[in-house]
This record gives sequence, C-alpha cells and structure tokens, in this order.
Amino acid sequence: MRDSVNRRKFIGATGSALGVGLGMGVSGCVTNPEYTSCPADATPVAGTIGALVNQTPLMDTHEHLPPEAERLENVNKNNKTPAPDFGTLMNHYTDSDLRVAGMSGEDYNKLIGRKLAPKEKWNLVAPWYERCRHTGYQLCVRESVRALYGEEDIREDNCEAISDRLRDDIKPGFYRHILRDVANIEHAQVNCLNIPVFRESEPASDLLSYDLWTIGIATNVNRKTLRACAGAEVATLKQAHATIDRVFERYGPKAIAVKDQCAYHRRLDFEDVSDERAAPLFERFAREEKLTPEETKALQDNLFRHCLRRATEYKLPVKLHTGYAAGNNSMNLARVRDNLCDVSRLTREFPDTTFVLMHIAYPYQHELIALCKQYSNVYADMCWGWIIDPASATRFLKEFLMAAPACKLFTFGGDYIPVEMVPGHARIARRGITLAITQLVQEGWLAESDVPALVERIMRGNAKEVFDLERVLRAQS
Repeated sequence: MRDSVNRRKFIGATGSALGVGLGMGVSGCVTNPEYTSCPADATPVAGTIGALVNQTPLMDTHEHLPPEAERLENVNKNNKTPAPDFGTLMNHYTDSDLRVAGMSGEDYNKLIGRKLAPKEKWNLVAPWYERCRHTGYQLCVRESVRALYGEEDIREDNCEAISDRLRDDIKPGFYRHILRDVANIEHAQVNCLNIPVFRESEPASDLLSYDLWTIGIATNVNRKTLRACAGAEVATLKQAHATIDRVFERYGPKAIAVKDQCAYHRRLDFEDVSDERAAPLFERFAREEKLTPEETKALQDNLFRHCLRRATEYKLPVKLHTGYAAGNNSMNLARVRDNLCDVSRLTREFPDTTFVLMHIAYPYQHELIALCKQYSNVYADMCWGWIIDPASATRFLKEFLMAAPACKLFTFGGDYIPVEMVPGHARIARRGITLAITQLVQEGWLAESDVPALVERIMRGNAKEVFDLERVLRAQS
C-alpha cells in the first residue's frame, strides 16, 4: 500500500497556497483521467488534498465478489455468464442504465453471453452506451478501463484488446492485485449472494472478510435455508430461534457484520411481535400453509428481532440496505421513502446495536444525516452511492461532515460482483472526497490542519474502529 501524506507534510505543502486557491474552483478535478482524485494543477490546495486522498488506503465496507476460485473456474465454461470479455464491465449496475436507455433484454443477454465476438458485442451496445455514458455507472466503466488497461474508453477499435486483457488477468491472485495494487484498498467486506448465510469456501484474510446474511433465516425466511442450518426439519418457532442461535454461534465470531437487504421486498418497520403470536404462524409456515401478507410480516418481524439480539450479543454491526433499489422498472419508491422513518424505531429499541445504513439512503440522504446526528448507534455507509450519483454523493459527504460526527461515516464500498469494476468506483470516490474536503477548506468551514486526520478517519479509521477484523482473523485459527 502507498505511503500516506502525514499532517506535517500536508500543512507544509499547502501553507499559504490556501489563500491562492480560495477564489478558484476545482472543477478540473472531475475531468482529468490521469489522476485518480485531482490533478496537481487544479489549485495548490486541491492538488495537495488530492494527493493525500489518493495515497490513503480505503477500507471497503461492501462488495458482492464471488470467490476468486469461481471466477478462475468459469473462464472456460461456455454455460457461465458473463463471458470473460468487456461485457463483464457492463454486467452489474451498468446494465440497468443500458436497459432504461432502451436496450432490450435479449440484446443485453447477447452482450454478456458467449456467442458473439467482442466487436459484434460493441456494435450491439454502442448506441445504448452513448445514450447514458454521462451517468455514474458508465463513468465507472471508463474509470476502471483507465485504471486497469490504460485506455480512455471502450471503443470498437480497442474492445478486443480490452477483452483479451480482462481474460488474461483472471489468474490466481488477481483479486489481491486489483484491490490492493490498482485500487489501493486495504481490506474489503463481502456480502455473499450465492450462499444460505455465510461463505465457508474461503476463510477471511487480511484482504477479505464476510458478512453473515439473515435474509433466509429471518426477513424472507426460507424452509430450505433453516433446514440446512439446523441439520433437520424446523417445525416450531422455538426450533427456528434455536437455529438462529446456532447460526450465530457458528458464524458470529467469523463474521465481520450482519447484512440484510430485505428493503427490496418489504418495509423496515419491524414490530415487536411476541413469541405467543408468532409461534402458530411459524407452525403453519412449516406445514407450507399459506400466510397472509400481514401474517408473513409478523413472523419475519419476530425472527429478525431475534437476529438483532444475537447480533448485539456477538457485537456485530447490522448493515441494512436503505434507499435506491438496483435494477430497472421495479422500484417501489413509496417504500424507499419510508426506509429511514421505519428503521428509526429499531435504533431506539435496540440502543446497544450498531446499525449501518447503506447507500446514503439515496435519494433521501438528508434524512440519513439527521439520523446519524441524532442516534449514537446509527452510522452511514456511502457504498454504491458514488456511482448512483457522484454529484449527490459529493454533496452528501460535505453536508454530513458539517452536521454529524465524522466518526459516524464510512466513505467507500464498491458494491460490485465483478472485481474489475471496483477500481473505477474507488477512483470516483477519491475524486468526490477530494472535492468535498477541498470545498470545505476553501469556504472556510474546515481548517487545513484538520484535513489529514479527517481523511484518515473517514477513509479507513472509522471502519477499523467499528468492524473488528482482528477478532475475525483470530476466529479463523
């Protein structure tokens, strides 16, 4: 990892340059592809802050990376998508903007499939890419291409070379190379999407750790998942609670946090449903009888509150999806609007539980700032936010630092399945952090002497304090 710019060096470099920069903008930071956060000649202060941000390693609090072994194994499997070519870069999040811009599902499947050559794929996607190239998702494609392959963009004349490079780079150790050497990420926390509750195929390491996933055992409770965790049929609520206890006993010490994204399918208004009320509901559920939506919610509420008690016992932060929903043509905006109002009840009733509210709750980020300012057990995570809307994320960071304690914020999580997209997201985040901090200094809200400690805190220090990686690594032995 790169050396940090320390406080003394920082102040010496800025010195009286701040006065020179006060009347000058830093818009030059945004367009220079050669610098990950800000060109040195934007303004003296912006250049120095940019160097500091660029050299400070990021603690990445949210990814969806599959096992590296799976990526290696799938390279030559013709039935696996995405194919190992430039279509991989348009497989996650990028696809949503392409579809909303008009690309058909059939053409998108061809883009990530294995039947077309790279140039054929480019001719297929180019019209739709051009329609949405200004968005954060597409900017992330270009930034990743710049970081990994030294190209300004994907074009017809280089899509084959980029595809060859992408495929050739998939070899043992490529996760570490991309995350550490290219993106300057110290550690990444992974929410595994293809497992019942916890990834056991790869142990946690200095590079990656894993969340404990509660969807299948609580908020979208699944009989098959419970049975797999219990080693037997689960027929009663008491047995379900015991299964949850067993999950936390087995995986709690190894998990970096609890993660739940039930906001995609339900509200976050978890009521205090008694065991007496939930018990007959679970027995009917176990017998595969149909429950009403109200009954299903009541059962989920009971089970998730049991998970919260166990998470608190094991001192695991609880990450909750809030805000914007991935995908296209499916988001329930009314439910999104209520996420933070709903979850505030939990923050009051579980004061000893650490809640990490993710994705800046976009587009309701001001409500998230208010919660973090009001509740000592609520933290904001900017994961995904930088590519949903880079401009809003930059404003969010600036406003958060003016309103809430800086210790309540995590500034980066790539939130990607393909590791190749993480460097681009990290570059966008560093650019936004540079802009926000520079503007606060130039406007007189932030003392230049406070910048080094603040940057260290929000980029890595807070995550080190809240997430106990040392405990996780000890549990592997």
